[in-house]
Amino acid sequence: MKIDAAKYVDRGFPPDEGKRLADALMASAGVPWDGLEIDVTGLPPVMLISAFFNGFLQAIHEKRADLLDKARAVRWTMQFPFQTEHVHRWMTNFKPHAYA
Repeated sequence: MKIDAAKYVDRGFPPDEGKRLADALMASAGVPWDGLEIDVTGLPPVMLISAFFNGFLQAIHEKRADLLDKARAVRWTMQFPFQTEHVHRWMTNFKPHAYA
């Protein structure tokens, strides 16, 4: 299943918008996390920074930790190959924040 991130993401602070995307996907019963592809080509380039993707994974970790490995495996449709490389690295290196 391919999701258009632009339908869920606004133009706010990248970590908040990453969280917004994660929350929307977790709230939808029809999202198949296995094999999920998210198209971010319709988002402004300024949004596609590590903080956006960290916000996405952090929200999943906090609300549905059982989905974290599947969320890390999401395929992201990007405009440029270098973006795909960066996102792959961010997904691989993500460390959840522990808030006390």
